[in-house]
Amino acid sequence: VPLFIKHPLINNPVDEVQITAAHIDMLPTLAALSRSGIPSDRKIDGQNLLPLMQGQAVAWEDRSLFFNWTRKYPEKYRNVALQKGQYKLVGNTGYDSEVTDFELFDLTRDPYELNNIVQDNLKIAQGLKTSLDNLFEELINSPNLLDPPVTAIGTEHENPVVLNRNDASGQRGIWAQESVYGYWEVAIEEGLYDIGFKFIKPLTDTGRMILETGTLVQQMEVKQIGLDMIVMKKVRLPAMEGILRPFYQSKSAEIFPFWVEVRRVE
Repeated sequence: VPLFIKHPLINNPVDEVQITAAHIDMLPTLAALSRSGIPSDRKIDGQNLLPLMQGQAVAWEDRSLFFNWTRKYPEKYRNVALQKGQYKLVGNTGYDSEVTDFELFDLTRDPYELNNIVQDNLKIAQGLKTSLDNLFEELINSPNLLDPPVTAIGTEHENPVVLNRNDASGQRGIWAQESVYGYWEVAIEEGLYDIGFKFIKPLTDTGRMILETGTLVQQMEVKQIGLDMIVMKKVRLPAMEGILRPFYQSKSAEIFPFWVEVRRVE
């Protein structure tokens, strides 16, 4: 995604930097621009781009940039890519695939990735695949996947909180279905809340809006059809850390909301 940076420290800008940057470089670059430093107690994946933007001669080693698209946990060799220097290895295949099942592109000669050259460059492709395997193992063992943070609700730092399907747990394909089991892991502060439930399509049957928070279940009768938004007013929620699960129950289905807005009112 393109972006613009204008800053007094970039006082001798160059016309073009022939280095592949990524989103991971934003933290160290912004830290350098703000002269705030970066944490020393953890590994920082990105690199500071400021010297390059200032036109300084910097020894910049080719690095492996790993890309993965998923809605939940990573799937081995599915929707993945690894780029290092002029070469990019792309995989959308099975977990047990050989390197010849991947695509390899020379971005210098083929920036639009039209010509797969894996068969003629097996040594290069295998080296990239080995790097991809190592980064994949690091990814699936990262703390944020093994012990993901929960969403804090009711704090002074963010009110309201919007819970959306992209952050929900439950069944696979949760973002694309209506009648599906889903929930969010949350930490709630005790209080009164107005809670709005937004549905993709208007509800065609009367029913009950049900909210499960840990062991507490609260429900509201809905006698009007055609609604795509239901609001439960002044719901008292206890202090808890656990599952928040909402669903609309009618005679024909249990429908999971597209998103939920939780606003603390007292």
